Amino acid sequence: MRRCAAVLILAGLLAAPAAAQVPVFDTTRVYSESEFAEAIRPYTEALARNANDARAHYWLGVAYLHAFKLYRWGLAPYAAGHGARAVQSLQRAAELDPQPAVLLALLEAYGLVGDRARYDALIDRLGALARPAPVK
Repeated sequence: MRRCAAVLILAGLLAAPAAAQVPVFDTTRVYSESEFAEAIRPYTEALARNANDARAHYWLGVAYLHAFKLYRWGLAPYAAGHGARAVQSLQRAAELDPQPAVLLALLEAYGLVGDRARYDALIDRLGALARPAPVK
């Protein structure tokens, strides 16, 4: 019985890091709708396993933001609603782990979707986090 419990615990510990890792989204290419769906699959699967996975929310938000930019440039007609999805994922990522990269991506998303009030509020928040430059 103890051996079985030890094996289960060890298997859980070994599987946890692999499940927690999600790949980086490739923002250097133009995706078709089916390619985009395939590219975001690791993030949606990670979030199905753990809805509080900040890294998966971040990369899913980055993916939606990229697709929305492509839509705005006329290169991804399927991505008209992806700006709102980017904001949603990046807001959740910022709630879970407010790293500078997350906040800057969220700032860009607010700007692209035209949410001026949230954009200005985030600018103020980022300004409060900045360290003052030393006086020479």
